[in-house]
Amino acid sequence: MIKGIYSRTLYILGKLPFRLWGISLLGGLLSFIVSVLGVNVPIISIPIVAAISAGLAAVYYSVYNGSEAESKTLLSPFTDFKTFAHTAGGMCWKDLCLFLWFLIPIAGPVIALIKSLSYAFTPYILLREKEISATDALKKSIEDTKGLRLNMFLAVIMPTIIYMFLSIILALLSLIPYVGILFIVINVLLSLIYGLFAPMFLGLLRAGFYEYGKKPKTAQKLITAKSEPTVCPVCGKENEGDKKFCGKCGAKL
Repeated sequence: MIKGIYSRTLYILGKLPFRLWGISLLGGLLSFIVSVLGVNVPIISIPIVAAISAGLAAVYYSVYNGSEAESKTLLSPFTDFKTFAHTAGGMCWKDLCLFLWFLIPIAGPVIALIKSLSYAFTPYILLREKEISATDALKKSIEDTKGLRLNMFLAVIMPTIIYMFLSIILALLSLIPYVGILFIVINVLLSLIYGLFAPMFLGLLRAGFYEYGKKPKTAQKLITAKSEPTVCPVCGKENEGDKKFCGKCGAKL
């Protein structure tokens, strides 16, 4: 599962999606501007930033499924007041719950981390399943992430561990006389690349897990006939008939 989601994510990034990168930066910039301008009116700025965060999640999910990155998707939570209230309300409720979990003495940070994985599907549910209330979106996210949380944690933390490891190695190499300056430059470039592309990479990963783990809105189990294997048009690998993306290269089937 992780391999397939990673393959799809790397396949998308390998196509150099500058438009996605631009919208990702735009989302971060809008959140920063709203936070700065609304520092004295958090009751307004916090819901807006929360809605922008959900809009970014929608952008990554759209691109993961083969659509073009669109700025209108980023702004989809602001379509009308009802949509905004529903999306922002659900996202703020999620953040409040995480904050309260974090406040628990000693074990709070660990519990909050675990809960953040349980609540990870909340923005997608709020925007794609609008009949579900803001508070129930968290409950459905908890249900949909069952059995996936450990894989989600490993998939998300792995790039960070690799980056930190390389950064430490480069920092140690920078202590070498004369040639150390070269490793300082490499470390700066690595940090810049990570800062620019990590949000896209992690956003696509989370979207991939939602696509893999989302469940029908009803408890009724759906029974489908096993379909014929599908051959990837890019790498030629045979995939199970119900797969949407190639498990080897990540191309859309």
